[in-house]
Parts: sequence; structure tokens; C-alpha cells
Amino acid sequence: HEANHSPSQDQDINMPHFRPLMLLANRLSSIQSILAFERWEGYHHFEDEKGIGRVAILATCLGIHLGANIVLFLLFKLIQMGLIIIPPPETTSSTTIQSLLHFFLSIDSNALQMALQWTVYSIFLCLFHLGEYFSTCIFNPLVTTSDSFMINQSKAYTAAALVSWVEFSIRIIFFPRNNSQQMFYVGIFLVIIGQTCRTLAMVTCGESFNHYIQRDKKDNHELVTKGIYSILRHPSYFGFYYWSIGTQMLLSNYVSTVVYALAAWKFFHYRIPFEERTLRHHFGSAYDEYSSKTIVGIPFL
Repeated sequence: HEANHSPSQDQDINMPHFRPLMLLANRLSSIQSILAFERWEGYHHFEDEKGIGRVAILATCLGIHLGANIVLFLLFKLIQMGLIIIPPPETTSSTTIQSLLHFFLSIDSNALQMALQWTVYSIFLCLFHLGEYFSTCIFNPLVTTSDSFMINQSKAYTAAALVSWVEFSIRIIFFPRNNSQQMFYVGIFLVIIGQTCRTLAMVTCGESFNHYIQRDKKDNHELVTKGIYSILRHPSYFGFYYWSIGTQMLLSNYVSTVVYALAAWKFFHYRIPFEERTLRHHFGSAYDEYSSKTIVGIPFL
């Protein structure tokens, strides 16, 4: 009987243990396919990354999300400062929005602070993706596509965002008091520093900047050593590293802050050496001399 017991049967027996993971993986793949516009075949302006339809949809969604969160931030801040008093819903003809707002604010005053932090996070997130597109569009227009928004980066990026949102949701529902305003302010500082460095890198590099490592040297590809590149030799990576950690700190996501720091470090631990080998191949001793005068700025890299 044991001799007739095939490995495939063992796999069938063990499969139930992996079904939750497989379900999550399938859901993640579905989200990724939506972000990649894989279901838009037959629609000319949506079929590839250069289609203006893709740009229009992504820009519209980001713009609406940005505007809504700016309004909510101002509303939450004014309520927090006591400058807006909302009458109880039973004393006036309340709308659905007013009812939801009353319900939310009645839970805990700490929840209001966390909601405000979420709007700040959302604003910075929208500004990041819009900034990626417009910086590329202005300073390196020949390579600008809908992918320049950097929304559909990878499954890892999408998964990391979902994990951080789940952590924040659990905290605001069950542990609204477990929040740190000091962490929030440090996070804002890191996000601003990171975003500034990344944007400066894209502006300074101009046509030499690309979201993807260029294995072949193009005619317009030059070694940029001026501006922020005179201090940091990978300012866009430096910026993204601290920006990503900052987004989790301003949410006061303790677990995601550590996870983001480790995941981003591991990513750049492989990417930066690979890119530097490519740059040495392109520019030879000039890059060796340049790298000896600059730093990466990411711990232990």
C-alpha cells in the first residue's frame, strides 16, 4: 500500500494548509492585473503603457484621492482644534456623511488623530506618484509612460501597501490609544526629506534618469556629479528608502515600519551593487573616482 502512495497524493493531503496563502496570492495577482490594465484588451488607448487612456484614469484617480484627503485633513484638523462643532444627528436633518462622521468621532478622540494621520499619509502617497509622473514628463519626456506614475511597481510593493493598511485598520479599530504623535512628526520629516531628495535627483539627472537600470549606455546618458549627486551617488534610492519608512512612521505602524526598513534595505542591498557594476562598465575609472567622493546614505550600504 505504501509503495502505491504517490507524492502527488501527499501534495493533495497537504494542500489545505496552503489554501489561505494561495487565496491571498490569487487576490494579489488580481489586484496587480487591474493595476496593469490587463483587462483592457481591444481598447487602443488602454492596451499599453503609452496609452493616454491609462494616464487619464490614473491621474484622475490620484487627483480625486488627493483632493478628498486634503478636504478631510482640513475638516479633521478644524474639529480637533474645536473650531467646528457638529450638531448631534438627532437635532438636524443629517446626511449620510454627517451620520458616518458622528459615528466615527464618537468612538474615541484618539481615532480622530489617527484619521488625520491617514489623510496625511494619503496626501503624501498621491503627491509621490503624481510627482514621479510629472518629474519624468518634464525632465525626461521621451521615456514617459503611464508606468511613470510608479503605481504598478511590483507585487512586493502592492503587498507591502496592503499589509500596512491592514495594520493601521486593526489599530484604529481595536487599539486607537496605541498611537504616537512623536512618531508621526518624525515620519513627516522623513517623508519630506525623502521626497525632496528623490525629486531633486530626477530634476538634476534629467534625461539620464530612468526608473529602470539601463544595461546599455545611450547617447544621452552621462555621469551626473553635480547638485545633490555631489553628496549622494544614489539620491533617488536614498530618498525612496527614507520616504517609505517615513510613510509608516507617520501612520505609527510599528510593525510595518520595521518591515519596510528591512525590505527596502534588502532590495537596495542587491540593486545598488548591480547598478554600480553597470555604471562602472559605462564610465570606467570616472565612476570609481566619483564613488570615492560620495556616499550612499543608507545604513551599511
